[in-house]
Amino acid sequence: MSDYILECRDIYKSFGDTPVLQGISLSVRAGEFITLLGSSGCGKTTTLRILAGLESCDRGQVLLEGRDVTNDPPEKRNMNMVFQSYALFPHMNVGANIGYGLRLKRKSRAEIRTAVSQALELVQLPGYEDRMPSELSGGQRQRIAIARALVNEPKVLLLDEPLGALDLQLRRQMQVELKRLQKRLGITFIYITHDQEEALNMSDRIAVMKNGVFQQLDSPSVVYDRPKNAYVARFVGSANVLEGRAARRDGALFLRCGQALLPVSCFGEEPEEGAAICAAVRSEYLDFAGEGEEGIPAVVKEKSFAAGMLRIALETEAGQELIASRHGIDYALSPGDRVRLAFSREHAVLVEAEDEN
Repeated sequence: MSDYILECRDIYKSFGDTPVLQGISLSVRAGEFITLLGSSGCGKTTTLRILAGLESCDRGQVLLEGRDVTNDPPEKRNMNMVFQSYALFPHMNVGANIGYGLRLKRKSRAEIRTAVSQALELVQLPGYEDRMPSELSGGQRQRIAIARALVNEPKVLLLDEPLGALDLQLRRQMQVELKRLQKRLGITFIYITHDQEEALNMSDRIAVMKNGVFQQLDSPSVVYDRPKNAYVARFVGSANVLEGRAARRDGALFLRCGQALLPVSCFGEEPEEGAAICAAVRSEYLDFAGEGEEGIPAVVKEKSFAAGMLRIALETEAGQELIASRHGIDYALSPGDRVRLAFSREHAVLVEAEDEN
């Protein structure tokens, strides 16, 4: 028996001459909440459809509890899928929608009635059996879609941007409820989103995708604090990527950026002296150098506020735009002011330069 409930191994998929997935591999333990995060067209939904059996792969394997299900149809895989569009039958009431899969399995009326009632309790909509989909709010319809998937007791639940159609407040509420439900039931979730905050808040691990390739697969804290490359640093949260040369002082690693020498952290093999390197610094950690401290010369271009956060756009002498952001602090700066930018070692991490993938 495999240690993993679900595995995809070296999956490739193209549509015509367009490659969509380029050798992705993923191993998921029972009860994990895994999020596929990426921009539109990166291959997230194709990955989910291949796992569900709704799409075939050109090459590779899909295993469920150690069994090869690559060529099995959806009904032979103990997985269910929840779509952003809800996909409820408009002519059926809530009870009939939830119990539809159980009727196909020829369960008795009593079994279906009990299972539907329990599923509605799970999604906190008891007594809604006789409501029609048109009588429900968007959040309620999404809960019914989730209940319909859960009632079949799948080993893995696949969710394709299930909260994408909801307004911001309801979306955040449903994030909490979904995570609570997943932990309570212990079901493995494979979740798709393009919302970085949603992924960071809900996931046990995040797979950041670009052009059909997993750029990084790690816990939310590692993806955020130790991004593998410049793409992940910029895509997850808001990071500035600075280019320069590796330098050493008293045995410690620094980034030489113009005339400035600034401390950086490295979590892999350290570069040689003088090698070209990139360092990622989150906008909230980009600070202003004090008197006598080294820093990167820059000019303030713009100041703005968003949700209580001060956002300062800056331009270096090399013409690179950088962003510094703060909560609750209004620096006495105006467009045109000259500053020097700095950061501490723990807030600057070496990353791989961004390539075509």
